Amino acid sequence: MSEYNMVSTRRRVLQGATSALALSATAGVGTATTGQVDINVGYKNDQGRRATREAADRINREFNFDAVAIRASPKAAEALERNPNIRYVEENGKLWPVGQTTPYGITQVEADISISDGNTGEGVNVAILDTGIDPDHEDLAANIGQGLDCVDGDCTETGGSFDGSHGTAVTGVAGAVDNDLGVVGVAPAITLHSVKVLTEDGGTYDAVAAGIEASADAGHDVQNMSFGGGDSNLVRDAMQYAATRGVVMVAAAGNGGCSDCVMFPASDDATIAVSATDENDDLASFSSTGPEIDLAAPGVDVLTTLPDDRYGYTSGTSLAAPHVSAAAAVVIASGVTDREEVRQRLTEAAEDIGLSDDQQGSGRLNVFNAVESDSDDGEEDETTTETVAVTTEAATDISDSLATLNGTLTELSGVDAVEVSFEYGKAGDSLTESTASQMLSSTGAFAETIEGLAAGTDYEFRAVATASDVSDAGDILEFVTDDDESTDDNTPPTIDEWSVRTRTTGPWFRASSTWSVSDDSGTLETVTTELLDGSSVVDAETTAVSGSTASDEHETRTRGNADSIRLIVTDENGLSSTETMDL
Repeated sequence: MSEYNMVSTRRRVLQGATSALALSATAGVGTATTGQVDINVGYKNDQGRRATREAADRINREFNFDAVAIRASPKAAEALERNPNIRYVEENGKLWPVGQTTPYGITQVEADISISDGNTGEGVNVAILDTGIDPDHEDLAANIGQGLDCVDGDCTETGGSFDGSHGTAVTGVAGAVDNDLGVVGVAPAITLHSVKVLTEDGGTYDAVAAGIEASADAGHDVQNMSFGGGDSNLVRDAMQYAATRGVVMVAAAGNGGCSDCVMFPASDDATIAVSATDENDDLASFSSTGPEIDLAAPGVDVLTTLPDDRYGYTSGTSLAAPHVSAAAAVVIASGVTDREEVRQRLTEAAEDIGLSDDQQGSGRLNVFNAVESDSDDGEEDETTTETVAVTTEAATDISDSLATLNGTLTELSGVDAVEVSFEYGKAGDSLTESTASQMLSSTGAFAETIEGLAAGTDYEFRAVATASDVSDAGDILEFVTDDDESTDDNTPPTIDEWSVRTRTTGPWFRASSTWSVSDDSGTLETVTTELLDGSSVVDAETTAVSGSTASDEHETRTRGNADSIRLIVTDENGLSSTETMDL
């Protein structure tokens, strides 16, 4: 797993092995001393073949030519590399189809939907405080902005510069270009700024603090910190300096694989602390957890960019953090610029994946939800003039000669009070009658009972709201008065329309059920959607309804199997109708 520690000594802290196979090249065997590696060995002669077989803990595959694929210990692999009877030893990496691949994390946090809607983070500046970025990488070059090198002395401007693969891997997750090459990032149109504060041996407190300060002074909107270690007052001062300038700071929780051990700076309130999950929305075994965790994001076997136009799988909370940094950029691009509001949008939009608060914080990141929330709230914030809005609700208490008309005042802005009433008439004859007006000074429901109606007759009505300079009218709805000689209606309610849309996100199978129902007796009571596995109900949602008509949408989901879905509508008399649909 990939994680850098911020230390005051020169101790190298890069832990674990990372698959670094390029699309068209191979990588050598690492020097890990624990676990096993899958390797491919080419031998020169029978002595080399025997040495390979003796070194193998398992033979994975043999070929008719002079090569064999095996699983062995790293020590045995290194011994084979030194054997003069061996032609080559390579890690059993991967190749990918030519063209762009969407990493699972992008789909899991629904950044792919956000990107398809045009939310790409364009115009937002994201600083990657790390080992630097390969400025010429085919999947990053178009997004690279002015960089800063803070490792030695003053933070000097630079176009890129990089040291090792860590910073380039982190950067690809955040902002790999949507260009039909390699991979795509969470926010493929952000401007990426390399702020070099680390080498592969880590980074000193003063270098990190200088990078945070210089990045804030440069006007960067977001800072990604995929490193951690001992607590530093100097770095904390620098983060407070950046916070006062509105910078959103995101930090990796750490790879300790322990409880209540979130590393600094993620442990500081100034940052958004991120833990790591896998493609099944399970907590990564290496992820540090604790009460400081704000969000979870994908961090296991993440396909991303590596130096020299290469790509590879890598793991760590280092890879989880840039998912969130890029999501913050997307939210900022949508118009939300206050740093605390950006945090709120991300946490409120997160998806509960069933982990504890110490493991997932508010939940696993969902970029689409965050931007959708920002968009909705932005529309409401733009309402600065006088505005009223009203909806017509279903009629109730219908008899042969009277009915209660219902409405809701849903919006009242810039106006102290508004008159509400109803217009009604026989169906087809226009709305020729009006009820007396009521005066409302706040939003809410209102009703009026009308009398003297004709029995067994169709009527239409709508709610109306009028202020000094503005007015609004709701939709026109219908109701039918009872016949004079009618008795209790034994006709069950009707399912008028029903459609189902399904999708899979990570381990979740989701079904969105959109329905409309009606009841001639005007006594609708409940509508229930049940997600089924055989005859077992694995999830359900119920809505209380009333009157003659109702419509809404239900969301059901399961981490297991589901082969059908059922809709049930029931009235107050206990009568019901049911429909079942195969999935």
